[in-house]
Amino acid sequence: MRLPTLRPEQWESVVFTEHPNHDTIWAITRGHDDHVYIGLCLEGKGGGVAQVYRYDTRERRLRHLADMGAVTGEPPDSGHATQGKIHFSLCLARDGKLYGATHCTTPPAGHRVWSPLSMWDDPRHSFPGAHIFRYDTHTGEAVDFGVITPHDGIPYLMLDEQRGRLYGATYPKAHFFSTNLVGRDLIDYGRISAMYPISMVFDQTGNLYTSDTASGLIRFDVAQQCLTHLGCWPYAEPWNVQRRCSWVTDMCLGPDGLIYGVTYSNDHLFRFDPRQERPAIEDLGPGLDGLPGAGLRCLVADHLGHIYYTFQAQQNSPDGNVLVRYHVNSGRKEAIGPLVLDGERHFPWRAVCDAEGTLYFACIHRVPVNILVYRPQLGV
Repeated sequence: MRLPTLRPEQWESVVFTEHPNHDTIWAITRGHDDHVYIGLCLEGKGGGVAQVYRYDTRERRLRHLADMGAVTGEPPDSGHATQGKIHFSLCLARDGKLYGATHCTTPPAGHRVWSPLSMWDDPRHSFPGAHIFRYDTHTGEAVDFGVITPHDGIPYLMLDEQRGRLYGATYPKAHFFSTNLVGRDLIDYGRISAMYPISMVFDQTGNLYTSDTASGLIRFDVAQQCLTHLGCWPYAEPWNVQRRCSWVTDMCLGPDGLIYGVTYSNDHLFRFDPRQERPAIEDLGPGLDGLPGAGLRCLVADHLGHIYYTFQAQQNSPDGNVLVRYHVNSGRKEAIGPLVLDGERHFPWRAVCDAEGTLYFACIHRVPVNILVYRPQLGV
């Protein structure tokens, strides 16, 4: 399959030069002000703390907002595993309040390797626990609500504004929980997986969907406060019949009210109807017909009836990651082009779309780390 080339005038790489050691971005969210909020992580070396940034979509520039060492009161040289990550856990409310949580896996200063299980309660090097925090985008005030899950990180956080609740999951214990908007009134619903979920989505009624490590779908009924393992799984590659390391990696609500998803270990797109009691999962086939792939990432819907995702070509392929546009009405998959700009490959994991249809991709595997901005032609 011959792929089109990117149009350079539609793309921009925004590099976080003020924090040159930070190496990954997992958290990216679009605010109701239509700006983009980003969490910078430092995982490749010890002693770093996460940072919060805003990308001003009108002025097209970055602004640093908060240092998690300062917000949590845990300096990077504390000797413990640091507050080095903000994983999939930034949520912006309509009143301009940004809610977030910190996460573990950044080693202590001077160390390169750290284990959340073997160092769980180590008096010198343990992770103190994830903090839930709030940042006011209007006033710049940052409020730390403290540790609610001792020694556990929080890799995922979702905001339910209607009920005034935050829902999330912990790591490494993989408990699903909820709190109120000041990190209190904790409800622990128990362990839901062998490891932590890395995707959550609300349907149109406000119910929440996630998955276990084997990609088995889980529904949380917010009104009934009930978790249900639905007993249905997306497509798995024939070599992965045991569904090892096959999380649902990303999900989004499509313009048709269906939930679309991708998994960690195959290159197929799927969808299901959340209105069904036990959803029938529809396999929509490979991310790109005629091109072998290793996986799909960055699932995001625009406002014109499309769903975008990135297609990871097989290892050692010169194509690397390819941006694909899926036309919901017709089912057509349109390759936009490989994510190679000025000879440099880019590896995004999450994306958001603003009101103008511009896409913002959170990247990894680059130091200093960057986001990619794609401005498609309107109406295409």
